[in-house]
Amino acid sequence: MKIKLLILFLLLSLISFSQENAYPKYPSPVKIPVYLSATFAELRPNAFHAGVDIKTHGVEGKEVFAVADGYVSRIGVSPYGYGKVIYITHNDGFTSVYAHLSKFNKIITDFVKAKQYEDKSFTQNIILEKDEFLIKKGDYLGLTGNSGSSGGPHLHYEIRYTETQEPVNPLYFGLKVKDNIRPHIKGLSIYPLENSAVNNSDTVLYMKVLKNDNRHYLEMPVITANGNIAFGINAFDQADGSNNKNGVYSIELYADDDLIFSLFSDKYSYDESRYINSLIDYSYYVKENERFVRTEIDEFNNLTLYEKMNGVVHVDEDDTIKMKYVVKDYNKNKSVLDFILVGTALPELAEKEILPRSYYRIYDGEQINISLDGFESEIPEFAFYRDVAVKVSQHDSVENIYSRFAYQIGNEDIPMHKRMTIRVRPKDGFLGDTTLYVATFNSKGEYVFLGNKIVNEYIEARTNVLGTFFIAKDSIAPSIKPVNFKSNSSIIDNWSLRVEIDDNESGIMKYDMYVNDEWVLADYDAKKKLLVYQIDNHIKKGRNNLKVIVTDMVGNKRVYTTTLQR
Repeated sequence: MKIKLLILFLLLSLISFSQENAYPKYPSPVKIPVYLSATFAELRPNAFHAGVDIKTHGVEGKEVFAVADGYVSRIGVSPYGYGKVIYITHNDGFTSVYAHLSKFNKIITDFVKAKQYEDKSFTQNIILEKDEFLIKKGDYLGLTGNSGSSGGPHLHYEIRYTETQEPVNPLYFGLKVKDNIRPHIKGLSIYPLENSAVNNSDTVLYMKVLKNDNRHYLEMPVITANGNIAFGINAFDQADGSNNKNGVYSIELYADDDLIFSLFSDKYSYDESRYINSLIDYSYYVKENERFVRTEIDEFNNLTLYEKMNGVVHVDEDDTIKMKYVVKDYNKNKSVLDFILVGTALPELAEKEILPRSYYRIYDGEQINISLDGFESEIPEFAFYRDVAVKVSQHDSVENIYSRFAYQIGNEDIPMHKRMTIRVRPKDGFLGDTTLYVATFNSKGEYVFLGNKIVNEYIEARTNVLGTFFIAKDSIAPSIKPVNFKSNSSIIDNWSLRVEIDDNESGIMKYDMYVNDEWVLADYDAKKKLLVYQIDNHIKKGRNNLKVIVTDMVGNKRVYTTTLQR
């Protein structure tokens, strides 16, 4: 037995060594000590994290450098997502990505600015040819920042296969992170599948994992069971010099020393990202904001991060099965959780409630169409990860809406992979009203804009979140408020003009700023709701006319005008 285990260890070590040496080695993209606030494939809402986040000590403005020779293949500018981002395609089959920048280098800045003025648009997605911007290893690219949907100053650093655009773990490429801390296991979940029981119940068992020094353990390490049983684990990792709770590198589950489930954070496809909602216990996440990685693989889950995909054990009466979770970080620090399943007789379980006719049963990934009074929905094939039963109803309990009813399809704790099309008919007398839109509720009970496309006598939208849908009306134009200047005042001491723009309902669709009737570039920071115009030669000495136009998603427009003295 010891010889077999030694051989297994050597094989795994060889595989790990070969894997790490299959990639070129790059230097760090920053010249500061590398601490991570997020790791590769970390669990995020509706997606895996596609790179690593390098901490910048809570400030912007750290220099960023190219990690290898190549050319700039893409430049992005957006108030959302990656913000200001540079993609460099290298000669070795990989592309590096540098996101959430505050500033590009001068050559790229001038190029992007010219394109923004040409398009009269702050937002850009520029695809470049091979010979337009050649890059050498170590070239200065720009400064770290907090642009886009970033939650704080950092550098998002990413490596992709150029041909497939699949993100791959940047730590394979030589990025060094000091980490001598073992992962932390917070919780264990045990799932009795159909006609099965755990501790004499067919409901999910959630258990807190305790820790004493470096040992993880359960208060009750012996669990009774009968039938097919799946598992879940809630864990995170930390590194030296950082308090951030990051994702782990690998999760393995053993039953009597046989590996039955494993997950490795090595590479995946962007097309797979939403499968995270099948990987985790989605219902528990929605309710508790905690993520348990499940070992049961849903029928329509095509995620490739799985290495071993069984993940379910069968427990018969009088069985004793030794279970062991092994959780590792990239530096091979590991934590272990042992527990035992003891087989017992299957208890008498309550009969499953027969679902009423208001439920739609969706089997085998089939497409389904739903039709109610004033409502239509088209759910495509394989919109869910398994067979589901979805409650469909209409009610008049939502006030101040412009459809006859509010329409409920399922609950928000059922994960949905693909977008469905929904159409809602406005109340009589409101057909043709362009300020109407299809809405749903967010977790705070606020209206969320989904769409306002008019199709015959309906308003159409698409969504991949179940819930309650209705028609709302947005008749209020966005707000515009100067921040660092006053209307009809002097700006002789100003380096920039800052304007707060906001819309409390359908959201902002378009924003433009004009100086002396000429369009000028204003950066939009959606998090701060700020338009920022860096004063340039469009502002002349003497009197200048400023105009800001902001339009919301349904077409309501607000215009702000003033005269400023320079």
